[in-house]
Amino acid sequence: MTRIPASLPPASAPPARPGAPGFAEGLGPMRRVAIVHDYLNQRGGAERVALELSGMWLSAPIYTSLYRPDSTFGEFMSRRVITTFLDQLPVDRGFRNLFPLYPLAFRQLGEINADVVIASSSGWAHLARAAPEALHVVYCHTPARWLYGGEYLGGSGTGALRHAAIRPALSRFRRVDRNAASRADLYVANSENVRRRVKVVYRLEAPVVPPPIDVDRFRPTPRGERLLVISRLLPYKHVDLVIRAATRVGLGLDVVGDGPELTRLREIAGPKVTFHGAVDDQTVVELTQSCRTVCVAGEEDFGMVAVEAQAAGKPVVAYGKGGSLESVEAGLTGVFFHERTERDLIAAITAADALETPPDVIAEHAHRFSPATFRTRLTQVITRALEERHSRRR
Repeated sequence: MTRIPASLPPASAPPARPGAPGFAEGLGPMRRVAIVHDYLNQRGGAERVALELSGMWLSAPIYTSLYRPDSTFGEFMSRRVITTFLDQLPVDRGFRNLFPLYPLAFRQLGEINADVVIASSSGWAHLARAAPEALHVVYCHTPARWLYGGEYLGGSGTGALRHAAIRPALSRFRRVDRNAASRADLYVANSENVRRRVKVVYRLEAPVVPPPIDVDRFRPTPRGERLLVISRLLPYKHVDLVIRAATRVGLGLDVVGDGPELTRLREIAGPKVTFHGAVDDQTVVELTQSCRTVCVAGEEDFGMVAVEAQAAGKPVVAYGKGGSLESVEAGLTGVFFHERTERDLIAAITAADALETPPDVIAEHAHRFSPATFRTRLTQVITRALEERHSRRR
């Protein structure tokens, strides 16, 4: 892993040739690709996308605000990671408190010199500037929740205080954010749900390319006894609802993930709730394959966990809004609840127990979201954009 502070002149990857690392079939020869990601300090769905992009173009440098090797996927250590001045600050879990500095950090990167610059963005990476001749692509996980949806920074505790502190500056941040979006040549949404948000917030049309899910690491297995939640422990994920419901009826529950809500969640959990923290991929596979049902209580942008659950042959109990509606088939691979109450969630868990869909049939529905499908679709939309740009310039 090469870790380069962005205070040095930004460097671009060498041209990729057919058969060499970094060459992506469909983009043509001699295409230099650069990847931008918000921050590399988590093991979430967005980071899995960044890792998949890096796997498509192995020689592509990854530009990011800050990088914590111990807090994200180990595969990034073999990549060339270029960071900003934020990487020098002694923060990890408190990285969200740096929000006023992210625009400056990504501006400090300068113009990224490549043929194709791909920003994996849920709020910041799209602020990076591409060189004028580059095709600037934004793979959008969601327009910034903290700007356009109060739930992300809302709730109780530090989140509510943070949201109140930035409220006077929201209009300025939104202006910066929308200006950055308008500079991109191509926006790609990770779901129909996000495509609609991109249309409303940025007035841009975005083709949909669902994120890559490594469905082959799971095998469909019979249902176990315990419920499972895999989530960042943030207020808008509503993990507390699942804990209260499971505790109320005495169901075993495994909670995988870390975040600022952990202390509060431990306080409300009953004796049958186990917190595993941030675990490795093999542990996630084992817990998913042995669970009874996977619960998703947040309104997901796409919702990778729901697809992984189905890959393991497990039904999903999900809140009936957002990306879960695109990956879970009600009555076949899962059950939706539409009010965030313990009663509605418990009823949905009971209904999921009654589903008779065999595990292998549930798993078949997950294979629509394989890494191979992601690579093919993303390459197609980027190639089309390159061809259209070439045609306009002739």
